[in-house]
Amino acid sequence: MLSYAFDVRVLVTFISISVAVEAAIAPPPWSDPSKNPCAAMPGGWQLLYWPPLDQCFKIFTKGYPCPDSMELSPVGFGITATQTTAVCLCPPGTAQSPLTSQCHKLFEKGPCETGQYFAPIKDMVKSAVPRQKWGVCRTPSPCPTGSVFWPQDGKCYTMHSRGPCPKGKLLTIDDDRVASCKCEEKGDLSKFFDPKSKQCFEHFTKGPCEHGELFLPSRKCSCHSSLPQYDQSSGICYELGQIGPCPPGHIFTIADNSKSLIKGQCQCKENHVQWEDGVCYRQYTRGPCEEGEFLLNSTTCIKNPCEKGRLYFPEEKTCYRIGSQGPCAENQVVIFDFTARPSLNGVSYNGVCGCNGILVNLDQKCDENYPPKSACDGSPGKVEMNGECYELYKRGPCGPNQWLVPKKETQNGPKQAKCECRPGFTPYSDNETELGISGCHAPSVNIARWFLNIFG
Repeated sequence: MLSYAFDVRVLVTFISISVAVEAAIAPPPWSDPSKNPCAAMPGGWQLLYWPPLDQCFKIFTKGYPCPDSMELSPVGFGITATQTTAVCLCPPGTAQSPLTSQCHKLFEKGPCETGQYFAPIKDMVKSAVPRQKWGVCRTPSPCPTGSVFWPQDGKCYTMHSRGPCPKGKLLTIDDDRVASCKCEEKGDLSKFFDPKSKQCFEHFTKGPCEHGELFLPSRKCSCHSSLPQYDQSSGICYELGQIGPCPPGHIFTIADNSKSLIKGQCQCKENHVQWEDGVCYRQYTRGPCEEGEFLLNSTTCIKNPCEKGRLYFPEEKTCYRIGSQGPCAENQVVIFDFTARPSLNGVSYNGVCGCNGILVNLDQKCDENYPPKSACDGSPGKVEMNGECYELYKRGPCGPNQWLVPKKETQNGPKQAKCECRPGFTPYSDNETELGISGCHAPSVNIARWFLNIFG
């Protein structure tokens, strides 16, 4: 009796939250007794029918009636007229291996040989009905000496640096010879271990220390005047490569041409010049200049000579239209300098050569058919994607519960769009997106998972 009362309270709360989230939200497909016989039972919103055994099981149950490494999922339930039962899928963060038929954690050794990692197969055929997520064994790409390959983003990072790791952990190689984020009081990470916080930090970084101190190889927080990180003016230490005690636009670093004692100094960031106010500004942005001007060098502001839709090339001292060949190599076009950050540096009027919107070296060739003609031929309310023309705010080529919305338009260039969740829906997890279909969960799926975590 107590269990029944508990389930009724959970069900009432679930319905209340669903209504409060958005009045137009429909109940989950598996709550329909005509499709799911378990829905009529107490707590039926978290029960799914499994025809082979003619029984009801709790959603997201791992193992029986599914294989040991899989979970019973409502994902895909009701997407098609024939999809009226639960499916067994690998849990988020895992994928099935054709070698073992089991689900294994991604980016770990899993079923692979020592030195390999288990990676998602990203080129799976998309489908409206969720497919199983599959993985394959891959060998890490070679990295320079002293660095390690991080499978999640395919980049190399310095060994024992924080790299892509969360605070308090450092990058290392585990016993399976695969990169991982760890912190241990023994082994090669012991010299980075802080006994007080029980976390690991790079040497000569702030780590667990107070302002003005650095985490030293002695595993203590301190600051000495003999350190390159010591700032004479303030009498404290700062991390190199950070802003430190410097004015805006600077970084605290070792001077490239330093011939005296190696000490940290304030230098302008790359592509910045120092103005008379002591601040470093990005070249070819407005910086300290008047409206309608941009910064040419450390002493000169000039009136922007470029019309709208054109960018400035310093070497030619000329403006060229965005998307035109301009002074670029064959099959390249004039594009924005994407290394400049408008929110930090302001709009850059510096033009560079690239292709397909991606910055490239000047000796790199671009597609001779760029820019392509739009399949929509300028039709209002429509956008071209993958060579086809689609209506905005319709599903188009997007996944379940998504629609096409316009991207922020550039000054010159075709209208672009992207797939986004419809209001009230939430995106699939990164692993689901990479390994299965692209799409969004109905609010009821997320609320069901939340309730299951809270109330078990």
